[in-house]
Amino acid sequence: MSNIVSGLTFPAIRGMQAGTEYYIVMCPLKRLKKIFTFDETVLSPENRAQRLLNLNRIPQITKYIHQNRSDYTFSSLTACIEGNTFFEPINVDGHGSKIGNLHVDDDAEFYLTDGQHRSAAISRALEEDPSLGDETISVVFFVNKDLKQRQKVFRDLNLYPVKTSKSTAVLYGDSPEELLTNKVAKESAFFNGVIDFSENSISGRSAKLFKHSSLYAACVELAKNVDEKNWDAKAKQSIIFWDALASNLPLWQQAKTHQIRPQDRAHYVLFTAILLKCFAILGRELLTEHKNWKALLKKFQDINWDRTNSVMWDRRCFNNGRMAHNNTAAVLTVNVLKKHLGLALTAEQQKMEDKFQEARNG
Repeated sequence: MSNIVSGLTFPAIRGMQAGTEYYIVMCPLKRLKKIFTFDETVLSPENRAQRLLNLNRIPQITKYIHQNRSDYTFSSLTACIEGNTFFEPINVDGHGSKIGNLHVDDDAEFYLTDGQHRSAAISRALEEDPSLGDETISVVFFVNKDLKQRQKVFRDLNLYPVKTSKSTAVLYGDSPEELLTNKVAKESAFFNGVIDFSENSISGRSAKLFKHSSLYAACVELAKNVDEKNWDAKAKQSIIFWDALASNLPLWQQAKTHQIRPQDRAHYVLFTAILLKCFAILGRELLTEHKNWKALLKKFQDINWDRTNSVMWDRRCFNNGRMAHNNTAAVLTVNVLKKHLGLALTAEQQKMEDKFQEARNG
C-alpha cells in the first residue's frame, strides 16, 4: 500500500523498459510550471542532468505555438521523479493493471531531462494566451533516478537524434511562405527537377542545383508580405520571374541539361545560395519599380559568372577564396548586379557601396 498522505495525482499508463517501470501521463499545460520548479542552472555542470537553456529558442517555439494555435504538435517531455511514488491500477489483471493513477508525494522533486525548451516556451505562451492551459502534453516519467542515472537518460535521449533538414521541413510545411516555395519548386519550368528536397548540403556529384531551403530563403525575399489569401498569386508571379531570369542565364540551362559537370559548377558564383538570394532581392525591386524588367534581365547574358571575375565578385560575395553568405555580401552583390543593369542604387545601398569602395581603395 502507498504511504503517500498528500501530493499530486496523474492519470497514467504504466510501461516497462530495460526492466524498469516508467509512466506516461497527460499533463495539463498550466501544471507544467507548477511541477518543474527546480532550477538546475544554479548547479555546476557536473551536478546537472540537463543542458543550459538557450534563451533564443524560447521565443521561436512560443511563436510557433501562437502561429499554429489550431494544429501545433509537440512530442513528449521526459522527466525523472525523485521521491515517493505509488501507482494505483484500475484493475489487478489484464490491461487495467497498466492503467491507473500515479501518486507522487508532496516532497518529491521533478527533474526535466528532455524538453526544457518546449516547457519554457509553453509557459511563456500561457502568459500570452491562458486559453492554452487546459490542453495537455504527454510526459514520460522515470522514478527514483539518481543524478548519474538522470544524466544517462539525458545523454541517451540525445545520443542519436538526426535533425530534420530545413529543406524537408519546408517541403512538409504549410505556412504561406512554404506553400509558395513548394509551388515554385514544382511548377517553375526551370526549378522543377533541380531542387534537392531532403539534404542539408548538395553533394559535388549531385544533379540537383539548389537546396529547397535556399529556394525558400530566396522566395521569402522575392515575395514580401505573403499571407493565406495571396500566397498563390504571389507564387505565380514568382514563377514568372524565376523562369524569365533562368532564360537569361545560359549556365543554369546548361547545368540543368547536364552540359556542365556537377563538379564544375563550383567554378561559378551562379550556383550558390547567396546569388539565389541576391537575384530575389533584385527581383523584388524589378517587379515593383520597372515595367521593362524582362528586358533588363537580358543584360545578364553577357556577365562572366566565374569566381575568378574579381572585378565583380571579389570581396562582395567571394572573399578569401570562399563564398560569403551574410547580409553585407548580399547587398554588395546586389549593388554590382544593379550597376550592370544600369540601375541606380538606393540610399542605403549607396552608403554600403561607398564604404566598400573606400575599404577596397584604401
